[in-house]
Amino acid sequence: MAVAVEKNKQITKSIEKWFSREAQDFPWRCDDTPWGRLVSEFMAQQTQIARVAERWPFVMERFPIPERLAKSDEQDILLLWQGLGYYRRAKHLKKAAEMIMLEFGGDVPNDVDALKQLPGVGKYTAGAIASIAFGAREPMVDANVHRVLCRLWNHKNEWAPSKWTWKISEQLVKACNSPKVFNEGLMEFGAVICTPKSPACSDCPLQMNCSAYAKKTQDKVPPPKKSLQRKRVFHYAVVLQKGNKIAFERRADQGLWASMWQVPTIDSIEELSAKEVSVKLQLKSPLIKMGNFEHVLSHRIVSFTVFSCKVERDSRFSWLNQEAVKELPLASAQRKVLAVHCAT
Repeated sequence: MAVAVEKNKQITKSIEKWFSREAQDFPWRCDDTPWGRLVSEFMAQQTQIARVAERWPFVMERFPIPERLAKSDEQDILLLWQGLGYYRRAKHLKKAAEMIMLEFGGDVPNDVDALKQLPGVGKYTAGAIASIAFGAREPMVDANVHRVLCRLWNHKNEWAPSKWTWKISEQLVKACNSPKVFNEGLMEFGAVICTPKSPACSDCPLQMNCSAYAKKTQDKVPPPKKSLQRKRVFHYAVVLQKGNKIAFERRADQGLWASMWQVPTIDSIEELSAKEVSVKLQLKSPLIKMGNFEHVLSHRIVSFTVFSCKVERDSRFSWLNQEAVKELPLASAQRKVLAVHCAT
């Protein structure tokens, strides 16, 4: 027991010292507020941190406090979220802001149980906000933290965060000097030093406490995630033109790219002919094929076929010129559709 306690103290001290010296210059660390931290955590879920750092200031400028987002239209946050993917996060952030106003008096709650009541906030995000924004001694475990802890203890069994990881993380945060510095530091340490491939062991301040380093198993711990077979689906996008205007429609509130805008598009689990697409969209004018591309997501491959068609104005759609399109929240796949159309 004494050995374990001493190891925990050495690890936490080393991480806090490293992070105090090497912390990256992200905007939410300069303008450090609980709301800003909550926004950054929502944005960073499954999005590269460099892209989040570019976009976060614009989101905060538009929504500096929860009240601004709670009172805004959902389309406003979706517009700013373009290119970040996983648009459900933006919808959850909007609902979280509304709940903060209704249930918590406009202030981000400071304890894990209350934070987990917010839409889109799970165990990790709740622990991150409680510890980093409020200094609570709460654990937080993401893929980076899991990897570091598995290597420190040479834990070979699990590729994803588990009860074991959360238990170790809890022990460490209790042993640290500053939960804010340690938790954020441990997460960043996994992102820049203890990386999935070719970790920088020669520069690692935890080298003497790392069982995987001692046993030369860094490249095997944790085990790799089993690759899943992506499902292939087919989307048929039709750029309907009337003069200098193009038809757009809003996607359903649930499912892929929920509530985002698109040119009229048919989603299908099987390949369709141009005639079948035309029938489904109730079009009388011929479709002209403009091109194809694949849009790869974490769980599926979307095969896009882009058509063009000149039609009379149809009241089923919103008709917009080029300038107005810039104000629409469009997923990156739909911007590719427009790019294919413009290139031909």
